[in-house]
Amino acid sequence: MSEGVRYGLLVRSCLEVLRDAGERMHGRDVLAEVAKRVDLTEAERKPYKSGAAAWNVAARFHTGDAATAGWMVKRDGLWWITDAGRQALETYPDPDALHAEIGRRYREIFRNRKQARKKYESKLHTIAAALAFVPAGSWTAYDDLADLVDGSPDEIAHLLAETYVENSHRVLQADGQVPSAMHQHVKHRGGDLRSQLVEEGVEFEDRYANREQRITAELLGERLTEADSASTEPAARRAWLVRGSNVDGIDLVPEWLAQGWVSLAASQLPELDDEIEQQRLQQIVEEEYRHKSYSVREKLLGYFGAFLRKMRPGDYLLTMHRGEVYLGHVDGAAYFVESPDRRSNLRRPTRWLNVGAPRDLTDLTGPLPTLTQSQDDLIDLTDALDALDRFYADLVPEQAVPAPAPEAQLAEVTDAAAADLLTDLGWLSELRELLAERRQVILHGPPGTGKTYLAQKLAARLTEPHAVKLIQFHPSYTYEDFFEGFRPESGDDGTLRFKLTSGPLRQLADDAREHPSTAYILIVDEINRGNLAKIFGELYFLLEYRDQRIRLQYSAEDFTLPPNLYLIGTMNTADRSIALVDAAMRRRFAFVELHPAKPPVGGLLRRWLDREGLVSDAPVLLDALNARLADADYAIGPSYLMRESVHAKPDGLDRVWRHDILPLLVEHHYADDVDVAQRYGLDALRQSLPEAP
Repeated sequence: MSEGVRYGLLVRSCLEVLRDAGERMHGRDVLAEVAKRVDLTEAERKPYKSGAAAWNVAARFHTGDAATAGWMVKRDGLWWITDAGRQALETYPDPDALHAEIGRRYREIFRNRKQARKKYESKLHTIAAALAFVPAGSWTAYDDLADLVDGSPDEIAHLLAETYVENSHRVLQADGQVPSAMHQHVKHRGGDLRSQLVEEGVEFEDRYANREQRITAELLGERLTEADSASTEPAARRAWLVRGSNVDGIDLVPEWLAQGWVSLAASQLPELDDEIEQQRLQQIVEEEYRHKSYSVREKLLGYFGAFLRKMRPGDYLLTMHRGEVYLGHVDGAAYFVESPDRRSNLRRPTRWLNVGAPRDLTDLTGPLPTLTQSQDDLIDLTDALDALDRFYADLVPEQAVPAPAPEAQLAEVTDAAAADLLTDLGWLSELRELLAERRQVILHGPPGTGKTYLAQKLAARLTEPHAVKLIQFHPSYTYEDFFEGFRPESGDDGTLRFKLTSGPLRQLADDAREHPSTAYILIVDEINRGNLAKIFGELYFLLEYRDQRIRLQYSAEDFTLPPNLYLIGTMNTADRSIALVDAAMRRRFAFVELHPAKPPVGGLLRRWLDREGLVSDAPVLLDALNARLADADYAIGPSYLMRESVHAKPDGLDRVWRHDILPLLVEHHYADDVDVAQRYGLDALRQSLPEAP
């Protein structure tokens, strides 16, 4: 800021403008009036770095300090003066003295609030719970809240001025007076708290609230105890892996096992407990670990949130040490200690069960080997609870061991299914076995060979109808459409925001993971029309390595494709030759050809006509047409002709030929000097057929 700016004069002038107005004013109107009253110097008119005049920047900045001191209020663009501000104008007529007092009060308030927040962070949930029992028409005092948390009234006042808590406007001084503006949260400061409390039913005699309406510390304590005793429903058990063999180069696991605890390095955290709100925890991590990168802060927030807020006594606990697995139960609440090296100051008591008989890492079964591949220091293993129950069985003999959930199996193909699809049972069974083994299959062939129809019918036979989903790729289809991405949505206040939204693959994968005994099938129609590398992204890796985990690019979660999720793709070889599919795609999918000249498509039209009791020369005409095509990828499948109307009407076959089949061939011969109608028309084909004997 330029030298020569008269901070005291500018702040005093702002307060005088608000005093003289006697009402709320927009900040820009206050500054406009100040510019009229003050003869601004050249230094004050000089533009600051932002382009605004130096006096304007200074006035806005230092009136913020005056607001913190409780002398004025700045909210939603409006400014107004408080009674304390009017008194200050009289007490400090000298502008410089006024400014000095603002600075002194600001520093003192800032220091007191920061100390109060740090001291009572772990007890804020108790204060919030207590205030929930202060209904409209009653009040409590800073002294009462201080008694509940073994603190001082003045510190509680600073805490509530710093941190908003619901019903905190009902907290008064011990004698029933409304607190000064300095001790009011910005949400209440500047308003008429007394009138608000009167509207709620609090009675006042002069400046003092009715003592009979006060909720004392004793009453608050009784209500908190009653609430705790009513919350008897146990939380569901969870499971965790905590790594400790290399915490900043130190192996902590032997100490954990010997002394009965587990820990995280939380050297920068103030003392917290398991009731802290996630939003507040995030604020603390952002502030105390601001020297770390954003990705490290995000990871630490996840660790601390799980350790403090999600982990509960009775949860399974695992740790690993030199290829061996140690099992235990969380045995108490989180607590902080002053560890000498600051590597283990956030702890939880643990009852280790196999200190003398560790399990081998290779004994892990089910999803555990995959889940434990993550390099995170704390991993949620709750998805593997069944496997852990069996793993713990001999260590906790009184615990009932659930039977393992049956693995998902694709249903066997039946004679009825083969008959319905007019397909050989052996071929259909082989396709089912190929899908069961490889989990990803692509049906490829020319148009009209029934690829999509077969995929849908087969999937409906192999699993439950609700476990089948069909999507179609196209050139503009993306990873965000297919798996997950941010989508705009309108908020309640009309503003536009972006929300992480799951796509069909993520949705089906999550469903499959929740129901491991059911096979889920995703059908991707026209799979070769999309940019596969762009659509699959990092998921390409999981198509080949189902037992591995990857970190997702948007949600930043570790993710696996569950073993009971199957993919069936369809590929039109006339749209893009299978030869153009890259090696990575070939390696991840099994390819099954559907071609009019080969089983099961060969002869399909004849079998259909026989089943429907229809007579037509369409099969021989279709064979003659395909024989004239030099490129097998552009052969025409029988599906175009497998409609009863084609054969029931005299001109039905001719109509399909002219409007469905010949246009495909026109596109094929676009750059050739070929008369498509003359070469492939029905008349030309019929003339080429041998005469019937």
